[in-house]
Amino acid sequence: MSLKYKILKCAVKASRLKNRGKMSADEIIEFKKKQNAKIGIPEIKDKEITVSKDSVMGFPVLKMTHKEFTEKANLFIIGGGMVGKPHPSMIKKALHFSKETGLDLYIPYYPLCTDYPLNKAYEMICETYRKMLEDHSPENISVIGFSSGGNLALGLIAYMNAECITLPRPRYIMVLSPGCCAVNDKERERLKELDKKDIIISADYVKTAEEIMRHSSESVPDYMIYLQLGDFTCCPEVTFVYGSDEVLYAFAPSFEEAMKKYGVKYEMIVGKGMFHCYPAFPVVKEARQGWDEMISIMKRKMQI
Repeated sequence: MSLKYKILKCAVKASRLKNRGKMSADEIIEFKKKQNAKIGIPEIKDKEITVSKDSVMGFPVLKMTHKEFTEKANLFIIGGGMVGKPHPSMIKKALHFSKETGLDLYIPYYPLCTDYPLNKAYEMICETYRKMLEDHSPENISVIGFSSGGNLALGLIAYMNAECITLPRPRYIMVLSPGCCAVNDKERERLKELDKKDIIISADYVKTAEEIMRHSSESVPDYMIYLQLGDFTCCPEVTFVYGSDEVLYAFAPSFEEAMKKYGVKYEMIVGKGMFHCYPAFPVVKEARQGWDEMISIMKRKMQI
């Protein structure tokens, strides 16, 4: 572990960021609503990329299109616990991702569980993918999701199966620490053990997340909350990325079982000693290596 990473871990612990996980669902929603009110869609100009705005179901979709034409595109789903708007810093990371991979990006500002049950976000993500298919063949489309965005990225397949949606599947999916909730005692025990190592997310929050995602509605299917129970029939190849020291790594064995059950080709990448969604925050050497690996894998899978 580099000295900079040791300092970072101490700083994050000192900030008590993890303590927010002890808040109630209502407290978290109220807190995030206030934060979201201060976050807008950034205006970005770039020599290589044209940035434009579109709309799906009345919700914004930010498009990053290469000025030098490419057929290949990525559905880039940012996380935030299903309650946080995409932060401008993540939009800047998306721009770097687009430039380094050569992929056009579609970045959905999906409906949040501060105002809607989770199935609303699933519907919007699927409609965004449907819109992508108007301009790109499915073999030229990949999906990447971070944290709760990882839930939506992989959950897109489960949703299409559950709703009998016959759209062709994308070529490839990458998920970084996909968010979900514990469905059995084995998962709860793993959460408890990993909670001792995680510097960002608490096991308490993973439990509270279920109430947040349902948003007092009985309409949310269980597989959206417990994604490991989803139907992944006809799922394309999936790469999972976890940090070994994060609570959501508790679900890796369950996802492996699900992938095997449905005959899905997959790989599991685990950053030793790393934190939640570490490749997306390349502030230390170890995380930067994760970013570079993420870019390399995406380019290889998309044959760029």
